[in-house]
Amino acid sequence: MTAQLTTITETADLKALRELYEQEWPKHCVGHFWLDNYVHWLAKEPQLKHLKFYTLNGDWRRDGLFILVHRYQLFFSNLSRQRTPELRSALGLLNWTVGYKVSALHQTHHSIYKEFQVERGLCLEREMKTIMYRLPCEKANELQINCPFGYYLDSVRLEHADLINDRWSARHPGSLKLIQLLIENNTSVGLYEQKTDQLCAWCLRLQSGFLGALEVLPTHQRRGFGMLIVAAISKDIACDLNQDVTALVNIQNPTACRVFDKLDFELLSDEHYFWSMCLPRADGSIKWPANE
Repeated sequence: MTAQLTTITETADLKALRELYEQEWPKHCVGHFWLDNYVHWLAKEPQLKHLKFYTLNGDWRRDGLFILVHRYQLFFSNLSRQRTPELRSALGLLNWTVGYKVSALHQTHHSIYKEFQVERGLCLEREMKTIMYRLPCEKANELQINCPFGYYLDSVRLEHADLINDRWSARHPGSLKLIQLLIENNTSVGLYEQKTDQLCAWCLRLQSGFLGALEVLPTHQRRGFGMLIVAAISKDIACDLNQDVTALVNIQNPTACRVFDKLDFELLSDEHYFWSMCLPRADGSIKWPANE
């Protein structure tokens, strides 16, 4: 039988695949959160543009093998966390010339991704290795939120998407649209000045379930606002979604690590994830959908 990259189109199948990733919790929580995020997005917008779920020969049930492509973002996983012939075949059938932002790539799958980068002559713009923090839902529910006088906490507003994107260390061509989608669809928390309604600090929940785009304006740093924002969004995720809270942190970012350590997040020291920018062509010509 010739190997074929097939699409998973039925919401019921995506939900069943999501259930497979609940096994041995929290071992496969990252794959679960990716699927859960888009199941919810599709419930709001069934014809979500540029979104595809792939598997090999329609057989996602055996090992949970799936590849997710949204616009230019790529995520892939299988339950065995092995470099199986099926995973190799499925990835080989992708169109690698378009380039991808590869997100939350588990360390066990990193080598196979690097092979495709070399084989297809793709340009790797940047890559980051991260460590994973996790706070169980029950602990996040117990967090105490004390907002300082003169400020208030609220969801991030769409009008601030440009500010957030401009200050995001991971920004890239097309990332403004991603920020807008996250604000519109996912849990977020912003710290605002009462007098001016100025947004001073913020954090968004990414499609992977991880906390992301955490930022405090330079004028408001060294006042504990970063920890306040992380605590507030963690409690919202636990209360509203009844889910654990996860975060990926650059191994060279001790400041961020201290925030999660102080909030009693568990460091999963043996869990490393990568993200990278794999440009569309060797000449770096970017043609990702930026505003659709």
